[in-house]
Amino acid sequence: MNAGHCERHDELLDALGHGFIGPELDAHLAACASCRELRLVAGALLDDRVNAIAESDVPSAGAMLWRIRMRSRREAEARARQSLFVGHVVTLAIAIALVVAFFGAELASAARNAIGPLTGTPFAVVVAMWLLLIAPIAGWVAMRQK
Repeated sequence: MNAGHCERHDELLDALGHGFIGPELDAHLAACASCRELRLVAGALLDDRVNAIAESDVPSAGAMLWRIRMRSRREAEARARQSLFVGHVVTLAIAIALVVAFFGAELASAARNAIGPLTGTPFAVVVAMWLLLIAPIAGWVAMRQK
């Protein structure tokens, strides 16, 4: 027998789990300090487990059915929102492609005309480019707000 471990620890844990310690194992407990300590610790943990199970509130069947239905509804709403978002993105991409296809040259010319006077200052050019990029995106975000 090792000072910190006894060969009968597994047998003791199994007996504690079943809630019955036989007379032979009980006699061994009287002689083995390691097993007595294990019984004390494991017994306390098993008692806490039994108390926690006994004191826990089990929801009624109606409450569980309601929770299942609410979860199902939330999942369906999430799927619908996701497909709507994909539709919005595709629509926006098509709209941008159409605008570029029909008005690309005019837009490029207008952008050059808008930025042309600012070519002397790099900071102003960067600000103007950001404004040209952010304006359509901000409009799209504003339209998506409820």
